[in-house]
Amino acid sequence: MALRRWVTRAGLLVWESPQNALGAIVFALHAARREVLSVRYERERLMIEIGSFGAVSLGLFVFYTDRDNPYVPVGRENRDHEYGHSIQSRLLGPLYLSTVGVASELRVLYAFAHRHLRGRRWAGYYDGFPERWADRLGGVDRSLRPRP
Repeated sequence: MALRRWVTRAGLLVWESPQNALGAIVFALHAARREVLSVRYERERLMIEIGSFGAVSLGLFVFYTDRDNPYVPVGRENRDHEYGHSIQSRLLGPLYLSTVGVASELRVLYAFAHRHLRGRRWAGYYDGFPERWADRLGGVDRSLRPRP
């Protein structure tokens, strides 16, 4: 049984290798800037609380914060939301960055533009692909999210 679990975990590391490599780099950058507040191994992921905004899930590495920002509403639910993205990573493997990653980053860029053009946060950030799916997979309690 232990061998089977080890083989499965090793296989997942390879399946998600693009995300894992990028996650290791992002972790090193956050650590160098002293932005890492805590690291815990939970739900077969490294749950990394950061002291800045810019949460992201990259394979084994789940970076989250509960600090709100002027562009996208973020609160205590962010940890579960990013965990939901890590499930997407596990499901999609090497396709994750080109599907979920690109779509998510485009939504972030739109949120930045929306803030600068309209003077307020975009209320619809979590309502489309892949954000709503991540909320569902991570079991997010949306009532914990700040209002736009």
